[in-house]
Amino acid sequence: MRKTTKRLLAILLTLTMVLANTVIAFAETPDEQELIPIRVFVEEMGVAAEWDDDERSITITLVDDTYILYANSNVAFINGEELTLQNNVTIIDDYSYITLDDLYTLLTASTESRYLGTTINTAMLAAQQYAEMLSIPGITVAIVDAETGFTWTQGFGEATDGVPVDEYTLFNLASISKSFTAVAVMQLAEAGIIDLDEPVITYLPDFNVSADLLTGLGDYKNITPRMLLTHASGIHPDIMAAGVLTTGKSNPAYMDGFLEIIAEYPMASPETTAFTYANNSFTLLGVLVAELTGADSYHGGFVNYTQEKIFKPAGMELTTFALEDKHMPHLSQSYADADTPDVNLFYNALPAGGIYSNAHDMARFMHFILNKGTYDGTSILSSASVEKMLEPQNAVFAAPLDIISPHMIPGLGLLYMTGLDGFTYSGHPGNLVHFHSNMAFDMDSGLGVFVSVNSISGMPAPNVLSAALLQTAIYEKTGVIKVPESDLTVTPVAITAEALGELEGLYTFEGEVVSIVAAEGVLYIMGVPGLDIPLELIPLSDGSFINADTGLRFWFEEYEGETLLYLGEFKSILIGGKFEPELIELLSDGQGIEPWIGTYEAVALEDGYVSLITNAEVGIDENGLPYLRLYALHGLTPFSILIQLDDGLYLGDVIFTADGEDVFLEISGVILQRVQD
Repeated sequence: MRKTTKRLLAILLTLTMVLANTVIAFAETPDEQELIPIRVFVEEMGVAAEWDDDERSITITLVDDTYILYANSNVAFINGEELTLQNNVTIIDDYSYITLDDLYTLLTASTESRYLGTTINTAMLAAQQYAEMLSIPGITVAIVDAETGFTWTQGFGEATDGVPVDEYTLFNLASISKSFTAVAVMQLAEAGIIDLDEPVITYLPDFNVSADLLTGLGDYKNITPRMLLTHASGIHPDIMAAGVLTTGKSNPAYMDGFLEIIAEYPMASPETTAFTYANNSFTLLGVLVAELTGADSYHGGFVNYTQEKIFKPAGMELTTFALEDKHMPHLSQSYADADTPDVNLFYNALPAGGIYSNAHDMARFMHFILNKGTYDGTSILSSASVEKMLEPQNAVFAAPLDIISPHMIPGLGLLYMTGLDGFTYSGHPGNLVHFHSNMAFDMDSGLGVFVSVNSISGMPAPNVLSAALLQTAIYEKTGVIKVPESDLTVTPVAITAEALGELEGLYTFEGEVVSIVAAEGVLYIMGVPGLDIPLELIPLSDGSFINADTGLRFWFEEYEGETLLYLGEFKSILIGGKFEPELIELLSDGQGIEPWIGTYEAVALEDGYVSLITNAEVGIDENGLPYLRLYALHGLTPFSILIQLDDGLYLGDVIFTADGEDVFLEISGVILQRVQD
């Protein structure tokens, strides 16, 4: 078991720059002789390290175990039993250090006496490593086993200056909100108040959006709650201005006026034809909940319903969509990184991303889901409703849902997510500027893991850490490594120059553009985000290509005449597709972009209103393709190719206008003015 857990930890540390299941950069596996400061490590978990000057020893009490270490010695004691480390504890400038390998040995030596001890100790070690590597001020973790009733929670680092994170520290959990909105909808369905397959306009007659601009297809009158829960409704996915983000206080007017706001945005695709992750879908569901429960205000009605029908019955005492005075002592500060506090933002699309919760309450929620709606003598949903939430919806709608996002299969408000190693779990992630979280659980074993961080810099951590800890817990409990078996017979093969040439071309790569080129019988992928060097791709006997330096596997698959590009040993992640020559020829004429080329800045909003997008760049790239690159508060720089629909109007709700010498760009509700051309 120890070797397996150490391997998982190594994977954790190697994939520190995995972002939303997409590799954007790579980190070296840490040297096992790296020195860890003992006092800093234990104090991050709110535990004191006591120094005995006479004995020159350090005593640490962690969970149920007492550790004694001696300066300049490799002899340690755990609960009175002697253990020999590989290296001496080192004193440098009056601080005690231990090697990473010895720290792992120390923590895992006592796990036989503690349930899920290896998983817990791996969590403590990995959380500390992540905090250091990604400059994360605070991390909170919960691990549960619904079959035994087991719960473990732990905070690491700081919530605010000098205040440690504990199990009650409130973080904004962003899109994990969607799971609670789904619970509310399912409760109304159980009560016969709503039919998941009845058109939304039956309940919200004022709901109205126009058809998809590109095809002219899509009819809002057909959209149902099931489509909204499954991100398959086709409505415009996100609004980045219009009061959705504010500072100082929340903005109830956003939800109260949401039907008028969404009416201004055409559908992104016809209903049920694509899985398009859509915050607007869940905001609309929250409006629906408030409407059907007779609320005077959509904002207040949704807040009150979730408080009275979900959080209170579930014993989630501090969880809320609306902060009050009682919450403020527990609220974490927002950070850019460990050294840089930032302003707290309110996300006013509450049903899509406005929830605040903590490890204690999320542990209870995972117990409810894993126990099919009932926990601690209380029920918030029927077993049948939870099973419906967990049922993959791809078969319900069109086949392309499987193709568009094989690593994120929708249930009803929950998702099935698959990582690079092929491990699949249920749950939901959440990402909003400063706060990033993931809830991951495995229904077969009854295990769940929740991880949340409080900084922009920590964005990659929760998804990778929670999935790896869940894998570790499953293995520790059941002895099963829940990933597909590798094909050990795969070997490098020769491939013809003609076959390589067929793969050449431009491809999308998570929105970016990369090129595949063949040179002297060797295939290269160039322009991978986060990497400045070409990656050589070696053909393998199973049809994939591997880059030996990173270990990444690439797959080229034909689907309905298009070449799709997948990543991972098991084709886990669809990362893009090939530009067909006809499209490149069409785009290379500039698509009328010349008048709009330049850099843009967001127009100042009224006090307290915030735009997620801060800047933009419009131009023609080295491939001759017109593009738009956005710069956002969370540090991401999404890139998209511009396809013209009309004068000044481009696919993706991109609109350019001119007023005399002033040029403006509008996208998703954000207005930016050109400052340089």
